[in-house]
Amino acid sequence: MLFRVLGPTELRSGAGPVRMAAKPRLVALLLLTSGGRVVSLDNVIDEVWAQRPPASALANVRTYISQLRRLLPGRIEAEPGGYRFAVAAGELDLAEFSALVAAGRARAADRPAEARDRLGQALSLWRGQPFEGEPIGPVLQARAAAAQDDYLAAVETYCELLLRAGDTGAARTLLRATVREHPLRERLRSLLVLAIYQSGDPAGALAAYQEARAALAAELGIDPGPELAALHRAVLRHDDRLLAGEHSRLGVPFQLPPSVADFVGREAEIEHLKRLLRHREPVPGAGLTAVLTGMAGTGKSTLAVRVGHEVAGSFPDGCLYAGLQESDGTPVPPSRVLGGFLRALGVPQEGLAPAGVERAAQLRSLLAGRRVLIVADDAVDAEQVRQLMPGPGSALLVTSRAVLTVPGAHLMELRPLDTAAGVALLDRIAGRDAVAAEPEAAAALAELCGGLPLGIRAVGVRSAAWPALSLARLAARLSDEHQRLDRLTVGDIDLRASLALSYRRLRPEALSLLRMMSILPMRTFSPWLPAALLGIGEPGAHHLAEQLCEAQVLSRTGDERYAMHDLVRLSASEQAGPPAEELVAAAGRVYLAAALSANRRLPGRPMALPAPTTAVVEASAAPVEWFETELEGIRALIPLLIRHGHVDLAARLATATVNFCVLRGRVDDWAATHEAIPAGAELTPATAALLALSVGSLQRFRDDNATALPHLRRAYHLYDELGDAAGMAGAALGWSVAAQQLGRLPEALAAYDRAVRQVAVLDGTPTPGYVHLAFRRPISSTPEEESAALHRALEIFEAAHDTWGGAEAHTFLAEDYRRRQLPAVAARHARAAVHTYAELRDQMQLTVAEIVLANVYLELGSVEHARALAEQCLARALAAGHRWGVASARRAAGRIELIKGRPAAAVPLLTAAEAGYREMGLVNAAEQTRSLLREAISSSAR
Repeated sequence: MLFRVLGPTELRSGAGPVRMAAKPRLVALLLLTSGGRVVSLDNVIDEVWAQRPPASALANVRTYISQLRRLLPGRIEAEPGGYRFAVAAGELDLAEFSALVAAGRARAADRPAEARDRLGQALSLWRGQPFEGEPIGPVLQARAAAAQDDYLAAVETYCELLLRAGDTGAARTLLRATVREHPLRERLRSLLVLAIYQSGDPAGALAAYQEARAALAAELGIDPGPELAALHRAVLRHDDRLLAGEHSRLGVPFQLPPSVADFVGREAEIEHLKRLLRHREPVPGAGLTAVLTGMAGTGKSTLAVRVGHEVAGSFPDGCLYAGLQESDGTPVPPSRVLGGFLRALGVPQEGLAPAGVERAAQLRSLLAGRRVLIVADDAVDAEQVRQLMPGPGSALLVTSRAVLTVPGAHLMELRPLDTAAGVALLDRIAGRDAVAAEPEAAAALAELCGGLPLGIRAVGVRSAAWPALSLARLAARLSDEHQRLDRLTVGDIDLRASLALSYRRLRPEALSLLRMMSILPMRTFSPWLPAALLGIGEPGAHHLAEQLCEAQVLSRTGDERYAMHDLVRLSASEQAGPPAEELVAAAGRVYLAAALSANRRLPGRPMALPAPTTAVVEASAAPVEWFETELEGIRALIPLLIRHGHVDLAARLATATVNFCVLRGRVDDWAATHEAIPAGAELTPATAALLALSVGSLQRFRDDNATALPHLRRAYHLYDELGDAAGMAGAALGWSVAAQQLGRLPEALAAYDRAVRQVAVLDGTPTPGYVHLAFRRPISSTPEEESAALHRALEIFEAAHDTWGGAEAHTFLAEDYRRRQLPAVAARHARAAVHTYAELRDQMQLTVAEIVLANVYLELGSVEHARALAEQCLARALAAGHRWGVASARRAAGRIELIKGRPAAAVPLLTAAEAGYREMGLVNAAEQTRSLLREAISSSAR
């Protein structure tokens, strides 16, 4: 061995022993024992300086690396993100030890002689505590602890094999030495009692038991566990089975691993499983099977073991335990698992049935009339479970990452911990002082770990091993998505590897879908999107998504939408596939085509948008509902498109949402999509024109007409250069309305004339309706001409099935008839507008229509109806930040106070309304309100 770390460290090169200072040696040990993985500079710094690193830490590490390259030529390789130590098979004792232990334990059931040989070789490599005498940090401490656990398990298995072979002397010697070092490990104590008894010394065996009992009582305050207690009883009655050479024959088998001491939460799940296992309703000929599923890292195994210990008293004939998945993700053969169970129940090796099916029958026969609990961990497929299903009286508790189709099984899905439970787990591992000192950082860490106990455990171990590192700093490091999975790896806790196992059995096309959706930013998705991106039908995409749900790497969120856990997203994005830039651009094009397609079917299209230029899978949802569910994803995709250089596509996608935002009054979403586009970005003329029109329209909806005007003017001139009549008309109309609101009548008239000139070529579209809608005083010469234009607009909208435009026409007609002192007719139009806006859920325009209706009610003498509407509109407008709505609702409320003879109450309302109109530059509205205010002030002075 060139490199030995199982005891005092020894590093050699071809020239002989290599000597170096403590810190460079620590860097070498960290890289050497990382299994060929790249180690980042941050991880090296964390390891070398277990307290606060100096300002020169980075420079120091680079110096140490340089020294190591000189001392160990050809070993240290620079890689993107860090360094890797090149080590071959047979050069590192720790790697050799781990491989021999794994091989020995795997052969223990079927090939005991080979298993003894492998384990003996492994133990011969052990020279003491790993990294003995080295000032190791948190990662190497965790690796040392994992190696120590492997060593003790190897000693136990090796001694059990020695006893089976009749070599009690060698077993006694090794066990006595190991018990002196680890006096509280019950499994070692049990084997020592058995070895002494088998060597012909029952009194010595009883003395060894009493010594174990005293040690456990003195140190832990507990009595011996079921295995050691059963062994004691067997020694007292000189049970013949103790001399058979097989420890698994002793008393009642109890194979459950120890429960985790820092277990928290899961109270509801524990109670449900306990009730199920303890109070199961008997079914003739059938035992109970419960399958606990969930994504990697949710703590399924820990929960199953905890529940097993809780209900063990209800299964007096024993508890059996087996892992059903190899380290590489392949299923453990059922025959091996069954063989282990049968031997634990007292069947000698030579008495085992030869094949899996016969062994399953043999197990059922042996369990008949008994009450035994079987815990089977990490099942890969249903076939493994079916062969373990027990008969009446017994129960099987299975954990699996996949959703298994096991007839008659009770299924339970384990979800990630909520934030409070995650913080409680972190508190148990990292220590109460750390969490109490930084509760907000602790909550952030629990959320960054996605509620996965395995991730929280990794963070807690880091914090406990490095108390000077604040939780806030840990949270800051985890916030970097590119490094998060690296930070969630400590010793044998490897969340990345655990998640990767979930992908091993996925079909290539399912893995492609998973990886593709992990690159894209939307939190949920519907099958139409991967169907369009992969070029498959929506049913095919749905089928693949369901497979991913069954593998617990996707979850269903209702309405046939799917979501991905944040850590699955990070892990899946590391799988091989097309470059992220290609996927993002493809998603942008697909979303744009789908949005433009849905736009054509909206119940209102105040802005003329281009038709889709590429084929798209038509969304099955109604267009408004499609935008409702997809807008969040579009908002998330736009910045990603910009980051990858697709600014023009991002701008087109932003503008494709405008008509929906208008219909729903979603001004904040409208603003968010557009404000993401960088100012001065290089866009095609068509995109630049559409974006300018959309931004100008947004400012008009925000009642900021002064800001809107330059955008609308620019949009008109760009459309003029393109020869786009619909664009010119839309931009000119917005220009005209904004100028009119600001009191710039000549400019408003000129802009309106520009819009009118485009009407002839826009016949059959809703745009002429909006042109007629703008033909109002002071543009129109007479009230009759204005009324005729509004009625014509309504006809055009109804013919074009433009519901939103029709509601606009009804609103303006209501105001027109109110001014003409025909309040009954005005009320009919106002109610029609209110009804339509309410159906469309357009809160902004609903407020406008209800304010008009409130004013109509005042003309009709229905003051209380008007008051209710005004109060309702004011609350809604304040919540939405709708400045015009706030000012107009206050003016209506002020009018009501005047009518009620309370001018003093009217003054503050009208004062605030006038100020609001003036802030928006609405001169005419401000002057009208000023007139009402003078009346209120005059009346209150009398």
